[in-house]
Amino acid sequence: MSGAQIPHNFEFRALQVFVTAAEQGSMTQAAKVLGLTQSGVSQIIAGLETTVGRQLFDRSMRPILMTKAGQVLYRQSQKILGDLQNAFVEATESDSGELPSLNIAMPESLANVLGPRLYRRKADIAKFWRISNGLLPEQRAKFNTHAADVLITEESNTSDMIDVERYNVFTEPYVLIFPKEFKLAQELGPHLADSTLIRFSLRSSVGRQTETQLGRLQLKFPSQIEFDSVVGHASAVAYGLGWGITTPLCLFQVPGIFDQISVQPIVRGKFGRRMTMVARKQMLGGAPRTLVEECRSILAQEVIPDLVTKLPWLDGLIALGDD
Repeated sequence: MSGAQIPHNFEFRALQVFVTAAEQGSMTQAAKVLGLTQSGVSQIIAGLETTVGRQLFDRSMRPILMTKAGQVLYRQSQKILGDLQNAFVEATESDSGELPSLNIAMPESLANVLGPRLYRRKADIAKFWRISNGLLPEQRAKFNTHAADVLITEESNTSDMIDVERYNVFTEPYVLIFPKEFKLAQELGPHLADSTLIRFSLRSSVGRQTETQLGRLQLKFPSQIEFDSVVGHASAVAYGLGWGITTPLCLFQVPGIFDQISVQPIVRGKFGRRMTMVARKQMLGGAPRTLVEECRSILAQEVIPDLVTKLPWLDGLIALGDD
């Protein structure tokens, strides 16, 4: 057999670091996602470039871009990491079908609502569970580098993913939230420019979807403050600092919030989000199907009835998937 030999000291962890840096477009951001130092990531990438004998990134660009050699290695690394994870699962799976571990990444708005309830109902799926939340770039990086087995996110965020199973979990509308004593008309329109729009970060799906819809409606509001946190966003409105756009599931996790704010439907320019679960094909057996069915059951039995009690006009506006 001819060709380059893999050095005896090569570690597959280097491929995970490389893929994460490529996804993030930054070694500093990759370090944050992986829990490493920036210098540690740089050293691993430099070592990998020495092993390959080619430069993998053009560091003169910001964000950093992959070279042609980097693009080739990136495509193959994704497959290699997937095969390794698959081999590990098959080798360590118990006779009962219990997974050795299950790593689920989802937004904060779902991790706090679905995470503990999923574990309470289906703890026997895996010996060890890890439920992580974060903004979209971190979620995608975890899934692409196999640090997450399952990803729950807004459907449009999965359009470029290949070789994955997709399940529609639920759809919900976006809603308006106002302080209790808000003086302006509680409907979406240009008059709200007289008050502060409390925004979500554009690194979140909620923030990006909201800004896209405001652009379609040709509504412009000054940028003054934004939050990554669902709790921080809702609390800012409750404190009377301005108004916001969010979703019922985002509000559900904030203790006592429905007594502190006014929640109104969006009539003109209404829009919503469709949450999807993705998992790699043939990697987790029947676990993804079980998980999505439990998510729907939790929403139907424990979440939606409570929301409709607080906001009767929501009845019928949150729909569960049926795939």
